[in-house]
Amino acid sequence: MACQVPLPDGVGGTQYYVCNQCAPIIHRDADLRCKRCALTLGPRLQAFGWTHCRHCKPMIEDGARAPVECVVCTDYVPPFDQWIALLKYGNHHGMARFLGHWLGITVLESGMDLPDVLVPVPMSPDKLRRRGYNQAALIARHVGLHIQRPVKTDWLLKTEGLGAQATLGREDRLLNLQGAFRAKIGIPEYLRVGLVDDVITTGATIQSCAAALRKAGAISIVTMAVCRTPE
Repeated sequence: MACQVPLPDGVGGTQYYVCNQCAPIIHRDADLRCKRCALTLGPRLQAFGWTHCRHCKPMIEDGARAPVECVVCTDYVPPFDQWIALLKYGNHHGMARFLGHWLGITVLESGMDLPDVLVPVPMSPDKLRRRGYNQAALIARHVGLHIQRPVKTDWLLKTEGLGAQATLGREDRLLNLQGAFRAKIGIPEYLRVGLVDDVITTGATIQSCAAALRKAGAISIVTMAVCRTPE
């Protein structure tokens, strides 16, 4: 997949998607990341024993209600950004199987308490009609198969078709997404919810979705994505 070399039949696991030459790029030691947003922590922060990045540390110290755990596979850099693009824009649904499998492995290896249910970040109805599928939902489906958890695609709704987020900074993204998501059902407090996306850029979308889930009753939320955009 990474180098486009044909793979032999009959192999399983991640070897089904990545050859032996490219396997080291996904089978490597995990970076130390912010527990809240998965931003990679630099050596200086690690040396001081920080567990959260400079953006999240003040919120944690202030006791702000926010997702306390975030798991990602890797940074949003080549070739991983190209893999995401194949699924997101290239209609390459087979990528969802690999990316979901990889994210499922990463979640299990993280040692965190597993969620009881997975909820993908929703798309607006207009965008869903244009694209024909929600890549986060496809990834969540395969994560769910790997960690044996149900996926609920109808629990969270994007209420507005907003302007593109890609050109906005972190604070503007948060403002743009205020009230953009709504939970369609009440969520029991005892359920631990896994919120799934393809890429976390600034964390604004994930935070807005988590706020909607909390408003509906969720208390324990873990966020997860294949990639995290580096700072």
